[in-house]
Amino acid sequence: MRLRTLDYAELQGTPREWSLNGLLLGQVNLVVGKNATGKSRTLNVINGLGRLLSGAQKPAAMSSGSYKILFDHEGRLLRYNIDIQDRKVLHEEFIDGETVRLTRGEGGSGRIYHVKEDQDFDFQTPESDAAAVARLDKIQHGFLAPLAEWAEGVRHYEFGSYMGRTHLAVIVTPPPDPDPRDANAIIGLFRRGVKLFPNVFAETVKRDMSAIGYEIDDIGTMAPTDIALQIPLGSNIEPMIIYVKEHDLAGVTQQPYISQGMFRALAVIIHMAYATLASRPSCIIVDDIGEGLDFERSCKLIKLIRDRAKQADVQIILSTNDTFVMNEVPLEEWSVLQRTGGHVWVRNHANAKEAFDNFRYVGMSNFTFFEMDFVNGKPQMEDATAHE
Repeated sequence: MRLRTLDYAELQGTPREWSLNGLLLGQVNLVVGKNATGKSRTLNVINGLGRLLSGAQKPAAMSSGSYKILFDHEGRLLRYNIDIQDRKVLHEEFIDGETVRLTRGEGGSGRIYHVKEDQDFDFQTPESDAAAVARLDKIQHGFLAPLAEWAEGVRHYEFGSYMGRTHLAVIVTPPPDPDPRDANAIIGLFRRGVKLFPNVFAETVKRDMSAIGYEIDDIGTMAPTDIALQIPLGSNIEPMIIYVKEHDLAGVTQQPYISQGMFRALAVIIHMAYATLASRPSCIIVDDIGEGLDFERSCKLIKLIRDRAKQADVQIILSTNDTFVMNEVPLEEWSVLQRTGGHVWVRNHANAKEAFDNFRYVGMSNFTFFEMDFVNGKPQMEDATAHE
């Protein structure tokens, strides 16, 4: 299932009101916009929807949030709307094609379709809960399952953060399965990936690192030798970090000494390898992709991510204001954010086709399209011969 459109609003009618209007998504997407336009916030909204529909976050933990969502599922359109105000669900509905399968209002009362009886029945769910989560039953309400499956497959990574570089793993016996949604769980995911795919996982990571310009002969986990740790005698815990053996270095480089840019790339590649080989995500979100990387590696990483997404049929949503990244991603995959006050509007190839198509004849870089605001109509270009 793929997220197709999203409209969102929160804190309506207050000075802090904020809304996102007209986000239209394909398989590969790049969200661009000037600083403080709302790129990271847009990605957080999508991740928040995933947390809401997976049950990881309840409406009771949200002061406000109104989602209007359209999914594409096996050739059918699924609509899901939910309005949360003052930590209560005021309205919620799920529509499969043209058929309403779930609807509820204030007080939590509503109607829901029962598959076995082939009719609607009354129900009531606490206002603090989302009915799409609370009423999930694969026998009677199996039509809700695609929402949960999509939500469980959402992965959100902040490339501009440490991406787990400052975290070490404490291995206990037996080790628990890592949470693939945890952006900092690099060590656990790598160890789990090697265990599940002993002849594939590490080689995939090494190959992908090489593809973006980091030649490494070996990668693995080890007990840190340069960090002073006090472990109780007889304890069943073991500290663990990642190391890499770069081709042009004699020894291994332990995690604290891997450069920040290299580690960010390594972290994303480990997550991508685990996601595509083991966890089969529905949607991978990467904020500030390419941050801290040089031109060549940034471009190669973008190409790698786009290729992996298409091979695994995974939806990718990236954000950036980096020149390198913008020039690497086709304009047809762009969503340009424009903010007026607390309201963000999205311009893309679907709703500004003429501006996007006309730019092809200009012969300039993609970044120029953004920098000169072509999305709002071709700017007046000064005639280069006017002063000759």
